[in-house]
Amino acid sequence: MKSEQLYQMLELPGAVRDAMNFYRTTRNTVLDNEIRQRLAERESWDTALQEIRNRIGEDPSGFYILCELMRCACDTYEKYKEMRIDDSVFTATMKFCTRFLEEHKKIYGAYAFTWAWWFPRQLALQEFRIGELEYEFISSDERKIYIHIPSDASLTPSAVRSSLDRFREFLSNYFPDWIGTDWNCESWMLSPALAGLLPDDSNLLQFQKLFDIISTDYESMAVLDWVFPGEGPELENLSEKTSLQKKLKEFLISRQKFGWAEGILRL
Repeated sequence: MKSEQLYQMLELPGAVRDAMNFYRTTRNTVLDNEIRQRLAERESWDTALQEIRNRIGEDPSGFYILCELMRCACDTYEKYKEMRIDDSVFTATMKFCTRFLEEHKKIYGAYAFTWAWWFPRQLALQEFRIGELEYEFISSDERKIYIHIPSDASLTPSAVRSSLDRFREFLSNYFPDWIGTDWNCESWMLSPALAGLLPDDSNLLQFQKLFDIISTDYESMAVLDWVFPGEGPELENLSEKTSLQKKLKEFLISRQKFGWAEGILRL
């Protein structure tokens, strides 16, 4: 696959495509076999990305490193084809780039790509979007599959169940040695405090009930990044556009701790 074909497949914004095409046609790639190999190994992702940044130089909007990583994504596409994974999975997985570009424009008024640090997961075939959810394979002392919730995901019980069922089938077809691995999730959506802010039949609480909570970091304020994206840390100035924003703002101003929790899916 050629880069321009990939840009079209992922429906990247025109302004971003123009910037990437300018870079691609005026600069030689900074990638080499060593960098590509380091991007394939989780332990060397950070140093590989830093080396790419160093070789690119000035890149205030992140479009140039996105261009280089899209070159790698073309190679990843060929691996999908070798494994006979459907193009729809590739497109849904790689469109995280499009989603974050559009979200940055919505919040800050201009396109920028600030998620290069996350991209190696998709490039190394260690994360896939199946339906509404994303699933990341992590090998460390023990294998785990981490469930991530994209910002555009529908969390209706039927949509979540469909994604989980489809991923089980995906595992069976392409990664059968991962069957039986724990499926974990770390999110503000698993915070026990959420039960006091939403009705029992809310989609968020129905999602939370799928997990056994194993830890909660009540000192974390990361929930602000997701419920109030782009807003400052001053609690009094937070938006109240949704009922959740209003209730969470009141909760935090009253000096109660919301936190960030991890759970294991009840398979």
